[in-house]
Amino acid sequence: MLIVPIHEARPGQKLALGVMNPQVRDQELLKAGFVLDQPIIDRLESLGVIQIFVDFPGLDDLDPIIMAQLSPERQVIYQQVKSAIVDSEKSNSPVIRLGPYVETTRQFVKTIMGNPNNAMMLDVLNQSHDEVEHATTVAHLSLVIGLKLDAFLIRERSRLPAAVAKDVTPLGVAGMLHDIGKTRLPEPLRKYHTLNPPPPGDARELWEKHPQYGYEMIRNGTDATTAAAVLHHHQRFDGSGFPKISRGDSQIDMSGGQIHCFARILAVADLYDRLSRSQGPVRLTNYRVLHLLKTRYLSGLDPEIVSALPQVIPPFSPGRRVSLSDGSQGIVIGFNPYSPYQPTIKLLDPTTQTIQGPPLDLRQHPRLTITGLEGVPLTELEKNSP
Repeated sequence: MLIVPIHEARPGQKLALGVMNPQVRDQELLKAGFVLDQPIIDRLESLGVIQIFVDFPGLDDLDPIIMAQLSPERQVIYQQVKSAIVDSEKSNSPVIRLGPYVETTRQFVKTIMGNPNNAMMLDVLNQSHDEVEHATTVAHLSLVIGLKLDAFLIRERSRLPAAVAKDVTPLGVAGMLHDIGKTRLPEPLRKYHTLNPPPPGDARELWEKHPQYGYEMIRNGTDATTAAAVLHHHQRFDGSGFPKISRGDSQIDMSGGQIHCFARILAVADLYDRLSRSQGPVRLTNYRVLHLLKTRYLSGLDPEIVSALPQVIPPFSPGRRVSLSDGSQGIVIGFNPYSPYQPTIKLLDPTTQTIQGPPLDLRQHPRLTITGLEGVPLTELEKNSP
């Protein structure tokens, strides 16, 4: 299958996956196998559909990679987060039962570990923009990062047995519930986030209390690690985050290793998702967000976590069209986690736009580099980042 931006869709193309309604979660607009015509393409575009998946001869390699993203456990996480938010809004003293969250996280970890094709293609799927989807993505991304950084977790949590130190279950639960404290805020303040905080003043001070509110909502029903990650997910590695920590009569900033490693992972996952959604309905590509994190935003993040991100989030997602330094074009079909900027591709014939030749592993061709993504030069993606 091939990922096709909706404005490039053409009559006669057959859907490889169904098309979901971006305005109504779980509502399928068209089923796999449907053959497109121009009125249908125009209708999909008017509804806000960004991209579709179509059959494309020679790209069967992509099917298991893309299908791995459609995890039923992720859907369960979405529904659990949604229920937690609804329940919290109904009660002044909500009781969040953590057992189901823990069990779902454990099942999701098994899915990720059991399927090597479960690569994070955040710029391809999950086009929804609501806060529930945000929490779902943060939980998913945090788990993938945590599983990759097991040695890091063992080192950071050296007082614990290794098996306990690298258990990411509390991290996944914290990802689901990291913003649950926003339900205690007045409605107008809930729309704000780390890239768009309220203006300085009383509103900002109240908004910055949401991690504390979330901590208070869950601390009696969960382990201290989960609660601490929720409390400190807005702390920054350079000490510029919040909330302030009281020490006697003074308040101090947390920084560096003072921040729990799970909170540092949440901070990266949270910012990653916010950045990817920062320009409206079209998500920024993985390449663009990764560039932002390692340049403009690096001072506030744990550099070890940021440096590991390209190993779990492909800079060039499978299914994306790329331009090469020799002027040729290709489709990414494979992700090489230990050399993430050198994926495996299949070349396109420039005249017929059909697959040409066998797969090409760019690790074996170091003089051949990717210079563009979906027709946009990489230099432009870097220069025009938000």
